[in-house]
Amino acid sequence: MSYCRLCQKDRVLRNSHIVPEFLYGELYNNKHQLMGIHGRGSKGCEVQQKGLREYLFCDDCEQHFNECFEKPFRRAWVENCPLLDPWEAEDVYWIHVDYKSFKLFHLSVLFRAGVSSLPTFAQVSLGPHEERLRRMLWEQDAGPVELYPIFGYAVIHHKTKRVVQMVSKAQANKFGGRRCYGFMYGGVQWWIGVASDTNHELQKVSLRCDGQMPFTAVPWNEVSVVQEASHVLRKGGI
Repeated sequence: MSYCRLCQKDRVLRNSHIVPEFLYGELYNNKHQLMGIHGRGSKGCEVQQKGLREYLFCDDCEQHFNECFEKPFRRAWVENCPLLDPWEAEDVYWIHVDYKSFKLFHLSVLFRAGVSSLPTFAQVSLGPHEERLRRMLWEQDAGPVELYPIFGYAVIHHKTKRVVQMVSKAQANKFGGRRCYGFMYGGVQWWIGVASDTNHELQKVSLRCDGQMPFTAVPWNEVSVVQEASHVLRKGGI
């Protein structure tokens, strides 16, 4: 028996994914293997059969994540992806999603990364935001748009213009003076703001309460986390 990080009860824990397994789907080879970058050892990477996992949540809470956040996002983003592919838009391209389930999914990834002890997510340090996020996820409360704003940009191949599928390590950065944590999955580099002040410039590019969200595309060779991953793989002779 151990302490579940969501319900906060002593329960048998499952080996929980930080980024849900379905987002690794296109990364597997025909042996259901993918190259995981963990930063340890001489190569810094190794072949894996599943995405990164850790014993964090009980079975009931895993089902809560799956039913309330993962299934809606999988339907909206993986099975019916609204992104252009190949990306041919020169101007801002707008998508429409369900505000509540879409936002809570991304917050669930942030929360899981924040409570994880894995090196891949070491840059995420939530402090008092951890408990606030936990309660929002437990109560399925997405909060107003200015609370944990979510924005991102599609990552595309510089030649083919096709969306690049990759699951990245967690990143930390500042946009407009607001601390943000970033993750790449689902063909997008996502950022979530965690500062408590309202940033009007950030809100212009973030998910809106009506589910509208603006996107632009950035070539993969201009995205730092992708270049870091490429360097590690080359160093490992892959």
